[in-house]
This record gives sequence, structure tokens and C-alpha cells, in this order.
Amino acid sequence: MMIFIIPLLVFILDQWSKYWVKTNLELYEPMNVLGQFVRFTFCENPGMAFGISLGSYVHVLTAISILFTIYIAYYLYESLNSDMTIKLSIAFILGGALGNIYDRIFMFLDPENVGGVVDFIDVGLSLTTRWYIFNVADSAITVGIILYLIHSYFFEKQSEAV
Repeated sequence: MMIFIIPLLVFILDQWSKYWVKTNLELYEPMNVLGQFVRFTFCENPGMAFGISLGSYVHVLTAISILFTIYIAYYLYESLNSDMTIKLSIAFILGGALGNIYDRIFMFLDPENVGGVVDFIDVGLSLTTRWYIFNVADSAITVGIILYLIHSYFFEKQSEAV
């Protein structure tokens, strides 16, 4: 059950970082962290991943995301006897999902927060060659997926060969 501390820590770090960004940075004004390579640029994403607009379907995405997050929590609980890599991957995905779900729910409940999920990690090679801006929750989900894929590809293949 200690594995459930990881999603909680990811959620806290995600929410704290978004609060810090909202209170310390101006919207769309970049702040260099590692030169031009890594910057913090406060923006709000009312859509889904990569800024894809959902229009009137944003409520549907939120409802589906809530159901999916509940399933991930259940899956983590069911995986308590699994390999540590699997548990870690699911825990990171759950923590990231909770962070972004919280933002989406808060967006609907708070009339002053119409901008959407706060994104701020801005990575790129130059001023014109940049990746999509993301947040700690997105990073945790990505790390979780990579861990899950590594385990599935390398460790499950080894156990099948035996």
C-alpha cells in the first residue's frame, strides 16, 4: 500500500508547481531555466494533449478522464503483488492523471479559472523549434508509460523465454 504515496507526491508536486507558476510568472512570458533549451512559460490549455481543442466536448473528455483515473487506481490496487516496475509505472500515471483531472474539475467549478490546465515546461532547441508546453503531471504520465513499456518489452520477453 506504500506505493500509493507516489501518486500523492506527484499530485502535490504538480499542484504546487502550477500554483508557483500562476503566482510568479506572467502569461506567455518565458523565463529561461537552462538557457533557451529549458524555459518556464506559463500558458493555459483548455483542450487536451498538445493543445488540441475539444470545443463543446471538453465535458465528455473530463468525464471519461475521471472514469479512466478511477480504473487506474483500481489497477494499481490489483497490481500490489506485481513487479515493482509495473507498480511504479502505474503510480506515476495515476499521480499525473489526478493532477490534470483536478485542474479540469476546478476549471468548471471556479468561474475565474476559464483558461484550463496550467502548462509551463517549455523545451526546445531554439526560439522557433520547440516542443509543446507541458507540466509535471504530463511528465509523470510520460515516465509511467515509458516504465511500463520497458517492463513489457524487456522483462516480460525474458520471462516468456524461460
